[in-house]
Amino acid sequence: MKTIKFLVLSLCLICAVPLIHAQSAEVSSDIISAIGSGNAGQLSEYLNDNVELVIDNKNDVFSKQQATGIIADFFRKNKVSSFQLLHKGNKDAASFAIGMLKTASGTYRVYVLTRKNEIQQLRIEPSND
Repeated sequence: MKTIKFLVLSLCLICAVPLIHAQSAEVSSDIISAIGSGNAGQLSEYLNDNVELVIDNKNDVFSKQQATGIIADFFRKNKVSSFQLLHKGNKDAASFAIGMLKTASGTYRVYVLTRKNEIQQLRIEPSND
């Protein structure tokens, strides 16, 4: 009887560890770094197969390949000078980060939403500040 209780308890703990890890996951520092350096290639490594983008006049769900091109085009037109992370957090299995991206052509508010360390949504919008 003790063996059965031990096995059940062990199984419960083993199943709970991935859930705890998923809830405590944050947006990867590599993603933050890629945004801060304007590196679309590095950022593309973390894009989901389909990603929701809001950049310039583009506002839709794009394939990874299309999204990479749009992000690369944005970074080509807007040379990044700095990125300041303002807030990050998580809820359930999703994580998010919000920051201010300063470029040669203006300041942008950036919002990144990830699940399982893959970017699901990326918004780069002109800042009202």
